[in-house]
Amino acid sequence: MGKIGTWIVDKYRGLRKKCGKPAIPALRLQQLKKLHPSEDPEALSRKQDARTAMALLLILFAGAFLFAAVLTGAKREPVSSVERPGYGDGSESLLLEARRENADPVEVELSIGARALTEEQTEELLQEAEIQLVEAMKGDNESLDRVEGPLVLLEQAAGGLVEAEWLSRNRELLDDWGQILKSPEEIDPAGEEGSYLLTLSCGEKSRSHEIFLRVFPPEMTKEEAFSEGLKAEAERVLAEDSQGQEAVLPSEYQGERLVWYQPEEEGGPYWILLLTALLALWVRARAEGKRKEALKERDRQLLLDYPELVSKFTVLLQAGLSARNVWERMVAEYEKQRGKGEKPRYVMEEMRVTKLQLDNGVYESRAYGEFGRRCGLHPYMKFAALLEQSLRQGSGGLPLLLMEEAEAAFEQRKHLARRLGEEAATKLMLPMFLMLLVVLAVVMAPGFLSF
Repeated sequence: MGKIGTWIVDKYRGLRKKCGKPAIPALRLQQLKKLHPSEDPEALSRKQDARTAMALLLILFAGAFLFAAVLTGAKREPVSSVERPGYGDGSESLLLEARRENADPVEVELSIGARALTEEQTEELLQEAEIQLVEAMKGDNESLDRVEGPLVLLEQAAGGLVEAEWLSRNRELLDDWGQILKSPEEIDPAGEEGSYLLTLSCGEKSRSHEIFLRVFPPEMTKEEAFSEGLKAEAERVLAEDSQGQEAVLPSEYQGERLVWYQPEEEGGPYWILLLTALLALWVRARAEGKRKEALKERDRQLLLDYPELVSKFTVLLQAGLSARNVWERMVAEYEKQRGKGEKPRYVMEEMRVTKLQLDNGVYESRAYGEFGRRCGLHPYMKFAALLEQSLRQGSGGLPLLLMEEAEAAFEQRKHLARRLGEEAATKLMLPMFLMLLVVLAVVMAPGFLSF
């Protein structure tokens, strides 16, 4: 698995080079040099990026697998009834899928009427309802003079305050629910006359009005004809018991057994893809956050170790050792401690790198200067500058200068320790506040329970 991550990283870096960009950003290399002075930053970056790439790849594969499993394994339970809207809520449209044994499923959009509701009648509402119902009656047809498809016979109008009842005057052509009963072959191509008796009721008042229309043969496929017929049959069954809490759906139509299903939830399992993308972004951001936190911890450790470094360096100089001898001795002691299992210290790791430079023939002034720049903090740059100055002007006054620097460093360390203590106290505020809420709840609960 590690080889796959390394291969991905190498390909990505090759693309960066082709685009004229460095394989590894310079800032990234500088950060790795600070965190791991004794290691090759390019090799370390390759290793870290390979690990991150593998984590992202595993997340993407897991997300894709889970998405496919949910998409293919989702099973909807059949339904035999659907819940009606409450009183006064109006009719509700519901899209269902009817599955047959030896044919493809058929989607049917049903209009589920609300439970019976009585409203006060006014003449104005009846007139308004008649206009609305006649206009809505056309449905998808051009006009009532040319009807080719089902009619929309609303059972309510004027916001549900008026009830409408439709009665077909030509039952061999049209039923009471607006469906054309004749097959397209049976309808006269020149059209056939039909009419409905519309009875409007609002409270105790009612009025009737006959509506005339002309039916022409529609152009429908077999599936469309089945779907329209099934819709009519289902709405007829639903209308038989409008007072029930649930509307029972027909289980058979034209000799075929039907199994009804609720429509799939909007969006389906696509949330898995979104979650996978967010998780991948979180892993990448977490790795970057860890790196930044490690850099902060490095700077904090360097500042805390600086007073001890300067103080020890000063003592060994006053004992008669040269700056280079002091440096080599401190590094040797640190390597012994590391051999005993002591934790690494950033400042000593940087000193080890400087010792290797000196052993390889680098001038002392240059090695000390690079030490300060690698540490990247003002105190260490000043310390390196003092050592460079002693090489040019002699080391006679170096112990005195380092003693003054040590005193200033200890004062700075006190301020740093005080600031870290304040930060720790601030972080404890939330747990303390939560504990206070728990105590208040325990104290006040008996009082509330006594009422």
